[in-house]
Amino acid sequence: MKTTKKTVELLSGTTLAIRPDNYYRHPLLYNVVQSGYVIGGLKHSVSRAGYNSYGLYGVLKGEVVLKTKNKSYKAHAGDTLFFSQEDAHTVINGGDIPYEAYFAYLYGPEVKGFYDSFQSKFGYVMTGFIPPSLAAAVQQITTMIQSGNENKYLISSLLYSLLTELLQKCDVNDGRDGISDAIKYVMEHYKEKITLDALSSMAYTDKFYFIRQFHSLTGFTPKEYQNELRLNEALSLLKNTDLSVAAIANEVGFSDARGLIALIKSKKGCSPSQLRKK
Repeated sequence: MKTTKKTVELLSGTTLAIRPDNYYRHPLLYNVVQSGYVIGGLKHSVSRAGYNSYGLYGVLKGEVVLKTKNKSYKAHAGDTLFFSQEDAHTVINGGDIPYEAYFAYLYGPEVKGFYDSFQSKFGYVMTGFIPPSLAAAVQQITTMIQSGNENKYLISSLLYSLLTELLQKCDVNDGRDGISDAIKYVMEHYKEKITLDALSSMAYTDKFYFIRQFHSLTGFTPKEYQNELRLNEALSLLKNTDLSVAAIANEVGFSDARGLIALIKSKKGCSPSQLRKK
């Protein structure tokens, strides 16, 4: 069943084209339910479920947050957000300034296939990339619909080209070279503070996809891998030096001894002092 709930706060400069609910959908062509350039105020919010279409946002300014399946996903300026309107979801302003984005709620014979490829690579957000044709395509489509001078075949061609750009980005590189670089970075800098955002940026990929690929190559999440390296170094120092536990913790990158003690207990089932006596 279709459901919609809105808190509308669209600012000056917003341009929209909206289809009526009974608009005929050609089974062989791509088209849009809505499209345009949106400037969403701080309170702007749209919740939907049960719609047979897909939301595509290219965020130009501010932050857009997608809430779906009990989780939140944030797209910043320069990111692409892609989601299914079949699933219950809410799109809101995620920052402290109005967000600006080109968007299209689109449908067509193979949109789900494009969407599934995007999901498997990036999740809901592709960071640092907006399809080059998105702005021009959305502007042209929106103008045609608003004017009543619509060419459904041209619209289908524009959308197919746009989706193909996304697919090419999915296929160009599975991110493993970048992930290998990130693994090497963790190995060389495990004593330092390392953020997931920094590592995923090295691999030029979404952090959720990055975690999956990192785990497939190492058997660990990035944090687990860093802790494993710290643990191995700490065990060596416990065995081969007289350094205090606090000094060892500091040496391997913990801010205090508690983090190291907890890690050793969880991995070895005993305290550092007990381990030292073995």
